[in-house]
Amino acid sequence: MKEILNEICSDPRITEISMGTIRPFSEYSGWEYYGATSKNDKADFPFPPLFIPIIIDYNSTPVAEGIIKHWFCEREYTFGYIDFGNGFLIGESARSYEQFIEGMLFEQFIDQFNYVMTDEFLSLAKKLQISKEDLSKFYEISERETNNTECFLPIFIENQPLNCIYNKNNYDGSHPSNESVIIERNILQASFFEIFQKEWLGYDIKNRGFSFFNRKPKYQPLDNIPDWLKPDIEKKELFEYYMVKKEYDKAWLTINGPGFNPNEVGERLQRLKQVSTEKAFHLWADFWCSKYGYMDSFIFV
Repeated sequence: MKEILNEICSDPRITEISMGTIRPFSEYSGWEYYGATSKNDKADFPFPPLFIPIIIDYNSTPVAEGIIKHWFCEREYTFGYIDFGNGFLIGESARSYEQFIEGMLFEQFIDQFNYVMTDEFLSLAKKLQISKEDLSKFYEISERETNNTECFLPIFIENQPLNCIYNKNNYDGSHPSNESVIIERNILQASFFEIFQKEWLGYDIKNRGFSFFNRKPKYQPLDNIPDWLKPDIEKKELFEYYMVKKEYDKAWLTINGPGFNPNEVGERLQRLKQVSTEKAFHLWADFWCSKYGYMDSFIFV
C-alpha cells in the first residue's frame, strides 16, 4: 500500500496517515483495517476500486476517508469519503492535500477533543504540520451552527470541494454530485457511487408513507444519462462492448457500479491492467484483487 500511495501522492503526510505513523483517529484507523466492519475485525469488506482508502473512522457507522481516483478518465484526483451504510456513496470533501489534512484535524478537534486544544491535539497538529496561525481559526469557526463547518476554514476558500457547494455555478471541479446538487457537465465521467440521488439517473425510488401523501419526486432524471449509469442495462455486456471499442474509460466506470461481485470486478481490473502502462494502476489493481478479488457472494448495491 505504501508504494501505491507514494506513486500517486507527492505529500508524505498522506502515506504516514495511511500507514499509521500518524493516527488522527485511533489505532484501528490505518490501512491494515481496510475492509473491517468493526474496530477489532480484520475481515474483508470491499471498496469500489475508484476509492483508495487512507483512513477509517469507526465513531459510528464506518466511514472511510481516501482518494477518489479515476484511471482512464480525464479527471483530477481528489479526496473524499465513502459511506458504507448508504449504498457506498462517495462524496468529495477536499481538492488538495492541505484541505484534506486540515479538514480532518478540524473534525477531530470537534468530535474527539471536544473543542479543547490539549497537548495531545497540539502534538497531532505538529505532526500534520498545521501552523499555529491556522489553528487559531479553529475556535471561531467551530462555533458556527451549520453543516460541513470545516468548509469555512480559510484553506477551503479557493477550489472548494463539492461537499461545500450549494450552488452548482460556484463549482469548477470534476466530481458529479452531492446530496442536493448535480453537476451535469461531469456526468459523462461519473460513476454510479458518486451520484447521491439515483432519481437523477432514472431509477424509480419508491415514495414511503401513505399513497395520498405521495408527491412528485423531488429529483428528476437528467436528459443525457450515459449507459453505464442507467438502470435496466446489463452491465457485464456493456463492459465487453466498451472493451471491444477500446473505450477503456467507460469500461472502468462500468465496473465501478452495480451488477458485479468483487471477483468479477477483479477479473475486469486485470483485463484493464493489460491496456495500461501506468505503474500506480498496476499496483492498485493487484492490491485490490489480492484483498477482495476472491469474493463471489457480495454484490455492490
